[in-house]
Amino acid sequence: MPRLKRDIPVEPVDISTLNSLTFQERLAIGLERLKAERGLTNRVLAEQLGVDEAYISHVARAMRDVKLSTLDKMQREWNVVIEDLLKVTEADLHRIAVWKARRRKKKTAETSS
Repeated sequence: MPRLKRDIPVEPVDISTLNSLTFQERLAIGLERLKAERGLTNRVLAEQLGVDEAYISHVARAMRDVKLSTLDKMQREWNVVIEDLLKVTEADLHRIAVWKARRRKKKTAETSS
């Protein structure tokens, strides 16, 4: 299992988690998968789509809704089917666990300040 930056403790998630993910969370996981497969950064994704890096960062963290026009650009620019970006499988369970651990760490830091 890969180590995370700053050693964030990752709790395993089970397959039932897949059914409880929101649209934004599914897209965030799909973007993480795409970035990992293609070795891309948020900056590169933003440049390819002609949007601000902060916008992509928020979408990639499920903190912002994505515009339909941006979904359309993703599909055409990256040669992917949107359904594939939204599809999560058992193979994504570790990615989901890491993503949830990062969100937990951020919430903990915000409440302790």
